[in-house]
Amino acid sequence: MEKIFILGVGPGSPKYVSPLVMEVARSCDLLLGGKRNLEIFAEFPQEKREIGSQIQPLLEFIEANFRTRKTGILVSGDPGLFSLLPVLRRHFQEEVLEVVPGISALQYLFARIKLPWHDAVVLSLHGRREKDLAELVRDNVKVGIFTDHKHTPGMICKLLLEKGIKSRKVYIGENLSYPEEKIYAGSLEDCRELQVEGLNVMVILGGGGERL
Repeated sequence: MEKIFILGVGPGSPKYVSPLVMEVARSCDLLLGGKRNLEIFAEFPQEKREIGSQIQPLLEFIEANFRTRKTGILVSGDPGLFSLLPVLRRHFQEEVLEVVPGISALQYLFARIKLPWHDAVVLSLHGRREKDLAELVRDNVKVGIFTDHKHTPGMICKLLLEKGIKSRKVYIGENLSYPEEKIYAGSLEDCRELQVEGLNVMVILGGGGERL
């Protein structure tokens, strides 16, 4: 049976792509992914196709190709954490999917700030009410957040302050694993006006009435 390979390419730097992901990607006839992910494999000779924002054309293209061409789908971070995997599971039978894990940007940030993250609550604000965020930060000692262009780190800090949440330690990782990587640390008040660029994730510490 032909397979569709969902390959986690890590936080961005080729250094964090696992040897197995490299091996599988090299063996594929077709690689699909975002521009930054495809750049990691620029020297590989096979056909590459950039994934756009429209999901249905992507699914149709995969459906038309994967039985005759070994297809690899490159996803940022780890496929199990806010990636295309849920969409692919709904469209294709589980038996045709093969997942190869990677290092998520949030996992990377926790490593850089030297904290375990087995007890962290992890969320993305896509499709989630902002009220839920305040409740989660209030009730949990560690919260990891995947930000987006609307829900920026500064906006999140302002929102939490408006909800009466204080005394939190904030870490913001920008362009993690790249040469231009920056990690900011401070309070909600310190970070509410912070302007960050590129890809970023956040960790918020100090809720839930527990020690870190």
